Amino acid sequence: MKKMIICQKCNLCNNQLPLLDNNSKADIMWVGLSAKKVDNVNKAIPLSNDTNSGMIIEMIEKKLNNYCFYKTNLVKCLPLDEKGKLRYPNASEMESCVDNLIYEIDKINPKIIFVLGRKTYNFIIKYFKKNNIFIDNIIYIEHPSYIYVYRRKFIDDYVSKVVNIVRNIMG
Repeated sequence: MKKMIICQKCNLCNNQLPLLDNNSKADIMWVGLSAKKVDNVNKAIPLSNDTNSGMIIEMIEKKLNNYCFYKTNLVKCLPLDEKGKLRYPNASEMESCVDNLIYEIDKINPKIIFVLGRKTYNFIIKYFKKNNIFIDNIIYIEHPSYIYVYRRKFIDDYVSKVVNIVRNIMG
């Protein structure tokens, strides 16, 4: 994973170094859009349970406690606007970082990859098709933050749906 730590394909690393998971193997991979601001990248991981998304992912993981998980983002570093506020990464930033995601998938070798949110999923699928990259079990799910903000009363349904997907694929 050292290759990602020293990546400088775009300027986002000037905002914050890559936010990376320390696991070296996992059954299930979560892929969000981009990193969040943290105090110490060496002590934080993507999609951690101190976020709304991370809390929902943790609920899912607790129900699937006999599996290993890996959390990442398409864009590893922190995209900020001119005022220093978090923003969505642009297409060229996603394009610059997608090789790092492919590298992670290769190294981690998950059986299921959950891509969180339509923006992330559409980019990944379009890129993979264009470049003839074939990976089984890449699954779109609504971003947990969307569920938390707009469909909060359906969080338990969302958790159950994802747990059932895992159980149907993994047996």
